[in-house]
Amino acid sequence: MRSRIPALLCAALTTHAVLSSASAAEPSTAADDGWAPQEVVITSTRLRPYTAAEAATATRTPTPLQQTPQSIQVLTRTLLEDQELRTLGDALSNISAVSPVGTRETVLVSPQIRGFKAEVYVDGLPAFGTSAVIDPASLVNVERVEVAKGPTSTLFSGGLGAPVGGLINIVSKRPLPTFEASVGLRVGSDAIVNPYVDLNAPLPGDGRVALRITADYENADNAIDSVDLRRGSVYPTLSWQISDATALTIRGQYSTLEQLEYAGLPAELTVTGPLQIDRFRFSGATDAPRTEIENKLLTAVLEHRFSEKLSGTFSLRRFLNRSDEYATFPFAAFYPPLGTNYLLLKGYLPTDIRETTASVGIVATLGPESAQHQLLFGADYDRTAYFGELGIDFFPIGLIDYADRTSDAPFGAPPALTSEQDDRFETRALYVQDQITLGQRWHLLAGLRFTEIDVEQRTTSTRKTHQKTTPRLGATFDLTDGIALFAGYAQGFRGVTNYQNPQPPVPEESESFEAGLKFAARDHGLTGTVSLYQLTRENVPTADPLNPFLQVQTGEQRARGAEVDLIWEPNPSWSVLLAYAYTDAEVTRDAAIPVGNRLTRTPRNGGRLAVRYRFDGALQGLELGGGVRAGSSREITLPNGVATDGYYTIDAQASYQIGRYSLGLSIINLTDRQYFEPYQFLAQSVVAPADPRGVLLNLRARY
Repeated sequence: MRSRIPALLCAALTTHAVLSSASAAEPSTAADDGWAPQEVVITSTRLRPYTAAEAATATRTPTPLQQTPQSIQVLTRTLLEDQELRTLGDALSNISAVSPVGTRETVLVSPQIRGFKAEVYVDGLPAFGTSAVIDPASLVNVERVEVAKGPTSTLFSGGLGAPVGGLINIVSKRPLPTFEASVGLRVGSDAIVNPYVDLNAPLPGDGRVALRITADYENADNAIDSVDLRRGSVYPTLSWQISDATALTIRGQYSTLEQLEYAGLPAELTVTGPLQIDRFRFSGATDAPRTEIENKLLTAVLEHRFSEKLSGTFSLRRFLNRSDEYATFPFAAFYPPLGTNYLLLKGYLPTDIRETTASVGIVATLGPESAQHQLLFGADYDRTAYFGELGIDFFPIGLIDYADRTSDAPFGAPPALTSEQDDRFETRALYVQDQITLGQRWHLLAGLRFTEIDVEQRTTSTRKTHQKTTPRLGATFDLTDGIALFAGYAQGFRGVTNYQNPQPPVPEESESFEAGLKFAARDHGLTGTVSLYQLTRENVPTADPLNPFLQVQTGEQRARGAEVDLIWEPNPSWSVLLAYAYTDAEVTRDAAIPVGNRLTRTPRNGGRLAVRYRFDGALQGLELGGGVRAGSSREITLPNGVATDGYYTIDAQASYQIGRYSLGLSIINLTDRQYFEPYQFLAQSVVAPADPRGVLLNLRARY
């Protein structure tokens, strides 16, 4: 069950015992990231298919990556298509120091960056990120993915505030002025059937209005017994160029996902000692109701250019999420196992999230070219209502033997709802940012944000207001044309939810230092970042050592390390991606967790190498690719107990295009490498098997 369950579970246990913009090949624009003063379009060519020149996620203005004093990586649409990627988690494996979330964990946990929780934003605006429920397990409407590492509090917030570990910004496709359409079908292992469509058309009239609709549907089984997936999504987007200076973009999203909840496998039966059970054995009642997630998102962005040097943007979003989560699981803290035999409990968690976000910003360019200032003034408002209920039946529904793949227990009726969590979060913020260019080599950045967060926990009748001003400073210096030094400093500020203690929580705070090299040597085909960093997180909620049903905030965690994210494209035929991270993420102060314990799910060493070759001449249209992803051991829980082993997996791709038709072949886990991944379920020591070898065929026609 999701990461919010422990809070509600604590209450239940207490009762029982006495909760942008442009295309992938284009830089982000105002409508998509919420802040660009004007549309900036750079069309990708075959020579630079993976290269992004600019991004707006780190600065809320289209800024060359070489001039951004922060580690930020961009995955373009071309890369997503070349690797035949289907999910956000698959895409994020191309970026160093990111621990993605699989579709099975959508309601359980969020992705991590540098060992800390990150949030998934859509077009620069939040979608209440206590878990990854906004992720529709599809990339059909994604033009690019931008990842900003470290605290992003100076410019972004919503729900509980800004993410501590970093920001994963999904930039959506936008309507184009000419007719385009594509239709495709993916089929493959585990009975995957995934039709999809992308239709773009200017509407009749003076050519100022365009409509784009993308949609897809997927039905798939899984190597894990009884686990399947049914999901669908549709994204209508309307753009209206009201005048030469004013534009309105309206985006919609409707997505549903349904799957049998998976609780993982006990670590003591899988990764400690010899493997005692089938790795693809289901972990509960196979007749349990399916967990269902429904997302509705409506966003409006109004842009106006007052003059060549002054522009403004207003963004408004409404996000609705409904989740009905059903699960069966062993709980060894109550019912210790006997060998491979475990007693099963069952639970039901319905959740309702309603979020309204408004954001306004003004961008002004001042001064001569030799000392130019780009000033950003902004204000954010976010109000989120979260309501969740929990029912846990503490009388076991039956016994299963993990060593017997046919052993099962009936789910029966859903348990009665006995605990609830009714929270309101209101965020108000004002900020200012100045990007300064001095001469031809210096690029400076300074930002300041004042944030006020109201946290109301209606279930416990508590309400608290927190305020903080957070700074950000950074600089880049161009050593040569295409190589720059950079350094940055930032603070973070974020509220806390699901906190169990008579005293209300205080917000989490973070501090980040980073320095390194930026590469944009396009003549040599080399782009990317090499960086060193240290990130500290304070006021971390952990279990009270004097009362296991309560929490305290005495914790401090720190991550520091080195990262490499490079793309090398020496000619039109070759694209090479290299991502590597050394991450030392550990507990540095805590009342219950031993100092030095490593943070969960984060390998000390991990990386990705991917290569693509495009044939020319008689074989033009044929492309081959492949890659390897690897990592060292990862801790499953805090406090540390059991860690998964190191791993590697190999993938391969091939595609052929003739005219408007293309056929793609993708093979994951080419050598059928068998290993286990850390899994999040009620903070228990459980794991999930890696996907076995799989084959995917993709047939697409473009018009």
